[in-house]
Amino acid sequence: MSIAPITEADRQFYRDQGYFIIRQVIPAGLLRDLRREAAKAHDIAVRLHGPRVQRLAPLKAHAGELDLQPFRDFDQIEGLVAAIQTLLTPEHTLKPTEDACLLFHPRERPWSTEWHRDWRDHVLEAEFQAEIGDARWQEIATDFRLWNQVNCPLYEDTSTWYVPRSFKRVNNTPEEMRVYASTTQQELWDEDKRRTDEELELFCLRYCQAMPGAVQLVLNPGDFCIYRNVGWHLGNYVPYRRRATLNTHCFTPAYAQFAKDYEHMLKAVPAGIERHARLARGL
Repeated sequence: MSIAPITEADRQFYRDQGYFIIRQVIPAGLLRDLRREAAKAHDIAVRLHGPRVQRLAPLKAHAGELDLQPFRDFDQIEGLVAAIQTLLTPEHTLKPTEDACLLFHPRERPWSTEWHRDWRDHVLEAEFQAEIGDARWQEIATDFRLWNQVNCPLYEDTSTWYVPRSFKRVNNTPEEMRVYASTTQQELWDEDKRRTDEELELFCLRYCQAMPGAVQLVLNPGDFCIYRNVGWHLGNYVPYRRRATLNTHCFTPAYAQFAKDYEHMLKAVPAGIERHARLARGL
């Protein structure tokens, strides 16, 4: 099996829309080995964090229970790094998968994350404006050396929803903010069980579908989806659809430098508080 060549049209699609899928990069034998270790990883995650756990990270922290070799073999798939560099830039590499994580389906009850834009939604607004500001953020958000997240499923995965082109905008639209503000993470999780499983599943689905321009990313086993994680996205999960998806990113020295320069800004901001505070300004 060989990876299809990346074309100039593919590059332009990614730069315009903010996501691109390199189809079926994982050979069958490696897919079998990764699935075996992913099943172990899900058991570990449930034991540590409960039946609705979403992820286990980093994988290497569980080397005593997992065979890390398949994850290392994933990093060495023939032609994968070359495809990444053609799509992005020659300086891009793949973050070691053993340092990354696996995403899972819940074993009990459906749920969804909130619509969110990574990093920007995890810093305090006053500090953001003082140290970066909107004009600088426009440059940062559209710097293709940064913000290239990867989902690579081991089973069919339709969990991720994305709003194409949204990574380019500093200011969110009023319609986007109305959808975001229409519910809370607590409602999407429904720990109080005010809804039946079916009611909660449909409630979360309608929330996904309500975001203007959102597309549901349909990924087949072994597909390698790169997306700009500073655009609007979310994950929507149901227990009857098996999920084991490698979640990592395409790395550059510029990304490492950004993380070092601004790591002090990432604080334990309670989910949604900063964004709800920015509703009136449409940020």
